[in-house]
Amino acid sequence: MSKKDKEIFDSYASGNPNQRFDLIYKNYHTFPKLIDSFETGVFNMILNEREYNRRAKNKADLGVRVQTSNKSDPTAKLAVERVMIREAIEKCDLDGGILKDTDNPEMHRKNIWTIAMMRREYEVFDSFLNTLDGREYTIMTRHLNEKCTAAKIAEELKIADKTVSNQLSEIKCSLRENITPYFREAI
Repeated sequence: MSKKDKEIFDSYASGNPNQRFDLIYKNYHTFPKLIDSFETGVFNMILNEREYNRRAKNKADLGVRVQTSNKSDPTAKLAVERVMIREAIEKCDLDGGILKDTDNPEMHRKNIWTIAMMRREYEVFDSFLNTLDGREYTIMTRHLNEKCTAAKIAEELKIADKTVSNQLSEIKCSLRENITPYFREAI
């Protein structure tokens, strides 16, 4: 995760609905990938902390190991643990004890909640974007997905630059007005 990506994540976590709208708007074309990278990072932090703390705890245990007849499959246990952590993050369900044996469970809880809100709010944004009519949709998606300037879009549509600039501004304002009421006030 780059420094810029971390700044986006932190800004999203502390931002109000208008600020979070702007973050999605400015980063629309890469936002799902950003969310996925944050999710992978949190997953790895939790998994690494659990593994490290469990190993440290087992080394501190100086007792004698007694072999029992129960068969143990550490590979299967690790695979199940990975799946449980991944599902808990995706579903934002932290009741299963996945944060047990981590160094900072509260930070992980906040990060997982932020990721969940980023996904939900991006979905709202995308849904409203897809309701735009023909030309508005074309103008806005070219601007957001391909980072096309108003001048380039105007040239392609054979209309005035100022017209496209005005439409982009109006569409953005309309989207903000319609979308932000569906965002949480604070994360």
